[in-house]
Amino acid sequence: MVSRITPVRRLDHLGVPMVNDHVRLLRELRAVRRFTSDPVPQHLLDDLLEVARWTGSRGNRQPWEVILVRTRKTLETLGAVAGAKGLRHLAGAAAAFVLVPCGPLTEFDAGRWTERVMLAAAAHGLGSSVAWFPENQASAAMAVLGVPSDRPVRTAISVGYPADDSAHLVSVERDVDHRLPLAAMEIGRKPLAEILHVERYGQRMPDQPTDGRPTHHG
Repeated sequence: MVSRITPVRRLDHLGVPMVNDHVRLLRELRAVRRFTSDPVPQHLLDDLLEVARWTGSRGNRQPWEVILVRTRKTLETLGAVAGAKGLRHLAGAAAAFVLVPCGPLTEFDAGRWTERVMLAAAAHGLGSSVAWFPENQASAAMAVLGVPSDRPVRTAISVGYPADDSAHLVSVERDVDHRLPLAAMEIGRKPLAEILHVERYGQRMPDQPTDGRPTHHG
């Protein structure tokens, strides 16, 4: 049975997507590193590519190109780059989007591009995660993909259907998972009261406690 992240589909009485669904999509985005073997339809990949293309950049320079990888052998090779950690999820993905700079690319713009693609994937019920190629290992990935040496590749995004409902909780990167059982894991976020300052650092909202644990899970 293929697991899905719930797509954003609800409309209001005018046929406009409901704001709460958009906010939920932003709030609940999680990295997914375990996927089914099901292929992702090309029209969904095309939609993600359009989102990537329309991502904003400093001065609208659009300093990037994208390699869409769908071949299993290539995905497995990228996921097994020697000396690089956190890439194994690429091997099991249905596809990968590799960000190739074609000009000065700031980490800020690369981050915008990455999260836009991940949000678009989640909107279609897909899972995704970021793969980072360290400088010393990037050349190996570039050789696999035929990227010129003056276009240093650092970022790729794996995309596919989540393997199951806990795919965003357990990482495929771990050969042995030494963490707590899923039922005992704290998987939410810090309470807002713990991170929020109002007007000045150290000034909290009146009557707002600063301790307690996250109540939102998932």
